[in-house]
Amino acid sequence: MEPYIFITIAFVGSLISAIFGLGSGFIVLSLGSLFIPIKDCIALTTILFMASTFTKTILYHQYINWRLSAIIALGSIPFSWLGAETLASIDPEPLRPLLAGFIILSVIINSLGIKLSLPKRTSIALSTAALYGYVSGLLSSGNPIKALALDRMGFEKQSFIGVMAATALGVNITKLISYSGNNILRPEHYPLGAALIMISIASALIGKKLIHGIESDKYRQGLSIILIFSAITLFFK
Repeated sequence: MEPYIFITIAFVGSLISAIFGLGSGFIVLSLGSLFIPIKDCIALTTILFMASTFTKTILYHQYINWRLSAIIALGSIPFSWLGAETLASIDPEPLRPLLAGFIILSVIINSLGIKLSLPKRTSIALSTAALYGYVSGLLSSGNPIKALALDRMGFEKQSFIGVMAATALGVNITKLISYSGNNILRPEHYPLGAALIMISIASALIGKKLIHGIESDKYRQGLSIILIFSAITLFFK
């Protein structure tokens, strides 16, 4: 029964991510870990991430800023590896409240109308890559960090989703390799992983149809809600 519940959770999380560019991480990891062991959940969620980001990169390729995406994607790889290797040797739980507080504070500042814009510069992209990569490898998803940075850079809707996906490809590949080497991802995960790949493709296609009907202001409000929920989830994991 548990695999079917996990698949349902994965579909809901993947669909939300298909619309807002993130959300599958905190939904699948938080709820999924209630039914399967946390490290198994991390391994399977990474398969879901890989398939989802690959599909969305293809669907939104014309909206993607490839220069910045390449910097973040490639720059995050060594830090993602470092975070994934760290996961195998330490308990990351004490770090979650700090990350959650940072996310909530950033959303509150933005909601108050205080615009802390970031320029689309190489230095900013590299800083984003380092922080996003390490947190992603250590806590399975650094997407809230990356989403905050891209939002401050002024990316809108389809471009935001496309860049979120394209910049995650390197990190997800790195995590899959590291998790396989550390015995976090094992052959018994593959059948369920295949189902998650199909789910990620279907949800990305559905999300692309739905996003056209969402106004930009409503989209930003929805993104803020997703970020707040991701932070709250980190507090109670």
